[in-house]
Amino acid sequence: MRFHSRFVLLASAIMVVTASFALTACQPVRPLTEVTPAPVDAPFLSVEEQAIADAALQFVAGQLGVESEALHIQSVKAVQWPDASLGCPQPDMVYAAVITPGYLVTVERTGELYAVHTDSSIDGVKTICTQK
Repeated sequence: MRFHSRFVLLASAIMVVTASFALTACQPVRPLTEVTPAPVDAPFLSVEEQAIADAALQFVAGQLGVESEALHIQSVKAVQWPDASLGCPQPDMVYAAVITPGYLVTVERTGELYAVHTDSSIDGVKTICTQK
């Protein structure tokens, strides 16, 4: 008899939990309150992405002969380059045909955008790619 009453109690509890889930799922969808996001000057970056972005800023600043403070990061995107040219092959050059992990960093200076192609290393290969 004890087993039977425990079984009935357990079965009743399971039915109550199941019914509450079913009723909760049938509730009408309430509209979310409007939340206006605060403007952000720079994208949120992981620690690794921030290090890559900083290295790309220094690289572009050196190539353009300007202070890095004059440059702004627009985006940092992890990519798989199709070969060792980092997606920016140069004429008369031969590149290893291996998938190369890296980043596409978009840097802005006074409205002009620079596409910096990098490998996955902070102090690795970088190039400003002007190809579309």
